[in-house]
Amino acid sequence: MKILCVRVGDRYGPEYEEYLESKLPEHEFIWIREEMPNVQLQWNKMVGMNLDIDECICVMDIDILLLNDYKKIFEYPVEKGQFLSIHSWWKDTEFSRFTINGGFYKYYPKDCKYIYDKFMEHPEYYQRKYIQEGYTTGPVNGEQHFVEDAVNEKLELIYLPSSWVCRFHEKNLKKLNTMYKEETGNPYMYLGEFHSDIKFAHFTHMDNLPHLWGRYESFV
Repeated sequence: MKILCVRVGDRYGPEYEEYLESKLPEHEFIWIREEMPNVQLQWNKMVGMNLDIDECICVMDIDILLLNDYKKIFEYPVEKGQFLSIHSWWKDTEFSRFTINGGFYKYYPKDCKYIYDKFMEHPEYYQRKYIQEGYTTGPVNGEQHFVEDAVNEKLELIYLPSSWVCRFHEKNLKKLNTMYKEETGNPYMYLGEFHSDIKFAHFTHMDNLPHLWGRYESFV
């Protein structure tokens, strides 16, 4: 299976690529290192929806840790006509209209070609739209909002089990532990170690620093 990731600019170094490839050596990585014309940063994940292949692909962010039996995420079944993502139980947005986190997608590219075409007709418009409408903040954001809106036009949106995924931000650990317990019934998300159900930890606010991964080495 192909896994597509975006690493453009100098915010993230090659160590992010090395980490993910070491965790998933059986898969072929497609690295997007140059932006498409008029397309910024994470919006370049749209490239995956233009691939002319008949098999599922995964698209994910690179500021993550893969934990425990994490390969189950990549093996999670998706049928044609379905679009798999993460339910953002930690509430990426206060707006109930939006439910996903853009850190992970799995889909059939040909199912999503209409989404790519829609975006590429007016890329500047869609890259501004969700910021201008107050759903998120700039300077670059809104990709996951656009994807969710477009998926809901034609596809069935499905989610990974909430207990498998988490947001990680050290300053908000108490709140995140409470929210995780309410969402999943598990007693904690992270108390010196990640709960054994967690397979995918998505970082925020630059908490994910590869040169400090030794602190997590017992679970990565």
